[in-house]
Amino acid sequence: MPVEMGMWRIDGDSPQRLPSGLLPSEAQLEDFLERDPSLLGEKLLVIARQLRTPHGKLIDLLALDGDGNLHVLELKRDRTPREVVAQILDYGSWVTELGREKIAEIAAEHLDTELEQAFAEVFDAPPPR
Repeated sequence: MPVEMGMWRIDGDSPQRLPSGLLPSEAQLEDFLERDPSLLGEKLLVIARQLRTPHGKLIDLLALDGDGNLHVLELKRDRTPREVVAQILDYGSWVTELGREKIAEIAAEHLDTELEQAFAEVFDAPPPR
């Protein structure tokens, strides 16, 4: 079942509904989120894109929040909810097993700098231990 959400702009005392439009492709959405993950409403550091799991599947984006928690960002268009839930559960169970060393290794393959430095640039603090 599709979900439709309205977007509103509030100018003064009068909310105005913004016109709806077509969603870009999953690849375009990935580009947007990789460049500015704060579009999701939370400060995140993207540490991988199209990350291959041991099961041969690809996670769209993997990110860290300021507390060092991993976030799996998986974008879907035209898929049934059951498929989406099953896939994200698989990804979630895999990332919960990742240790600090493996996370740093994944980040090193994606980032132009060391994980600690990239984390400090985004969150103005060292990564949690």
